Order: sequence, then C-alpha cells, then structure tokens
Amino acid sequence: MTVALHHCEDVTDHAQRLNGWQQEYDQIEAGRFSGDIVDVTGQGVRLFRESANLGLAHSMHFPASQWHLVLPIHWPNVSLFPSNSITVLPRCEEFWSVASSHYDLLVVSIDRHRYEWLERDERRLRTLEVSTSLLANVREQWRTMTDYLQTVRGGPPTSLQRVLSHQLEEGIELLLGNCSRSPTRDGTCYRTRRYIVDRCHALTRARPDDPPSMMALCHQLKISRRTLQYSFQEETGQSPVHYLRALRLNAVRRSLLRTPTQRIADAAAQQGFFHQSYFSREYRRLFRESPSATLYRSAEAMVDGL
Repeated sequence: MTVALHHCEDVTDHAQRLNGWQQEYDQIEAGRFSGDIVDVTGQGVRLFRESANLGLAHSMHFPASQWHLVLPIHWPNVSLFPSNSITVLPRCEEFWSVASSHYDLLVVSIDRHRYEWLERDERRLRTLEVSTSLLANVREQWRTMTDYLQTVRGGPPTSLQRVLSHQLEEGIELLLGNCSRSPTRDGTCYRTRRYIVDRCHALTRARPDDPPSMMALCHQLKISRRTLQYSFQEETGQSPVHYLRALRLNAVRRSLLRTPTQRIADAAAQQGFFHQSYFSREYRRLFRESPSATLYRSAEAMVDGL
C-alpha cells in the first residue's frame, strides 16, 4: 500500500496531483484556492479523498481499467452525486461536473475484472442503492481513515498498512455485496439544461480569441436567453456570463503558468481579452492575485526546477 498526501494552493497544480487521471479544473468562484488530496493505493484498489474550498468546473478522463465509485461526504449538487447512494462513473471520453465550494468527495477505484455485473449500461452515470446505515458506516470509516492519514508523518507503518488495506477491502465487499445488482441509470448527464451548458462550454472553447456572445449562443442553440440563464444557474450556480468568462480567465492562467516567458497581453488576447485594465481587474477578482504575480511565480518555479 502507498499513501500520498497533497495540499495545493493553485487549482492547476491540484488537478495534476491525481496520478493516472487526466484532469483540467477551472476555478469559477473568486478567492485564493486551497485543496487537499489523500490518495491510498493497494493491490487492485484505490481510495482517494479530494476536497477544495472554492467552486470548480471539473473536466476529466479517468482510467478505463477500473470502476470508479463516488461516495460524497459533502456535495451540494445531489442530482449528480446523491448522498444516499453510490454513484458509478461512466466509461466515457470526457466527464465533467461543477463542484460547489467546500466539496468533499471519496472515490474508490477497483479493477474492472471484479464485479463484472457493473458493465451493464457502463457508458451511463448510474447509482447503486444500498442501505442508508451501511453506506453511512462505510463512508464514516473511510472518512476517519483519511483524516488519520493526514496526521501521520512519513506514512503509516507496515503493520498499520495491513489494517488499512483490510478495512478498505472489507468496506468494498460490504457495499457491493449488499447493494442493488441492477444499477439505476441516471438521466442527469442528458437532460436539456446540462446539454445547454455543455454545448456553450464547447462553443466558447472552440473560439477562445473570439468567444460567442450570449445572443449568439442562444441563436445557435435555438433557445431563449431566459432558458440559457436558468440552465446555467441550475447546473453551475452562476450566470452564463460569469461562468464562461471564468473559463477563459483560467485558460489565461494555465498559459502563464506553462510559458512564463510570454507577454501577459499576448496570453490574454488568445482568450479574447483585449482591454488590459478590464482583464487585470477580472483576473485579480477571481484569483486574488495579479497576472504579473502569477507570471512571477511561474518563472521562479522554472528557475528552481533547473
């Protein structure tokens, strides 16, 4: 068993800390980011707990060789990850979700050759029904386990690793041995308002230097502005203007972190920000630091890595 602990003060760094998962996170809520990951890996099984203080948009590609089961500790959007059931992530090219501030998730991954009955409707988001008390007990056991691991310097001793492995395997057997064998297909990913947000997301990223206006999005999707507003408010908790602007600001931030030798104005222009004072104000509002401060930190990190 291996245990990895990560504490990150940057959302881009946080997204890259989960080995094997290809993720891109966009900070959509203003403030200084702080996130934690506890990653426990055993033989054919993995448990990680991820939490963060700010609202994020998640885009991820997870390992196709495993089933991934989600047990939320705190996730306000219960329509995506209900607290009273186990959610099975779908086998797909890309999965996205929007997390509210102070989210806290447990995810357990198991090799696909186990519990082959999970293959039914594997390309859909599904839920497994299990008794409320059993689910609460296992979730609390894993929550306290990960709480404890965050306090252990240098990782747990070998004798304790065996106990943790046993508890992890026992929890999986209890949950999947006593849940419904007919997963409930969840329509969340396919309902109209989620489709609208997804399409707007894609259309904005397809033209980063000339992002479509709200009117253009409504015209292309053949919907009213009210429908657009309602869809974003329900799915992201934000207006379409704020959400889509945050995506573009995050793209500028990733560019500055990746290439600290570039000019800030050039990075901003690539995402359609040509008014520098407006861009700097919105960037500082979202990330609580100036673009130049981001660029400086990135340049320092590059020097330290040489």
